[in-house]
Amino acid sequence: MTRPRRPQTRPLTPRQSLFVAEYLIDLNAKQAAIRAGYAKGSAADRGWELLHRCPPVMARLKEAMAERAQRTQIDAERVLKELARLAFADIRNYLTEGKDKTLVVRPLAQLSDDDVAALAEIQAEGDAKTLRRIKLYDKRAALELLARHLGLTGKRSDSPTPPHSSADARQILRERLMRYATATPEEQPAALAALKDTGAA
Repeated sequence: MTRPRRPQTRPLTPRQSLFVAEYLIDLNAKQAAIRAGYAKGSAADRGWELLHRCPPVMARLKEAMAERAQRTQIDAERVLKELARLAFADIRNYLTEGKDKTLVVRPLAQLSDDDVAALAEIQAEGDAKTLRRIKLYDKRAALELLARHLGLTGKRSDSPTPPHSSADARQILRERLMRYATATPEEQPAALAALKDTGAA
């Protein structure tokens, strides 16, 4: 039986620095370990150890991710908000009744910023002001990403029974995500805390 490694206290080695740089490319610990020169056979285990049991690597990764978020102005909150726009797009927001009571697509000027963000494709007639056909981004994929982030998927069979039914849980998740997506900067901390509480349920 292999003894667990003790947490490292010395500074980063050159190979560990290379692992950090490679991990930032695709966030794949195993592949990053291989590209950094660790043995392929144990790369998955080594990558996990570097991410969870090597304080110098963990500290450098946290610092590098914060630097990248600052540089790109992209952080977890912004990603969550954008996913919520895709996941909870409502087709009814895009349709209205035409002259002969048939359904037609609303003009772009009548759509909210959230509605437009969920549009993957549009087809327009003539002057491009009259929309003829629209296609939304994949709601299911967006919902799955949100659920995974909040810890609502992949639970073990011996996990405690959730206090809500699956339908109730979806409704609660939807309400809290929409509350976060529409929150003002002052309201966002409380809305984000509610989201984390959902994930812990």
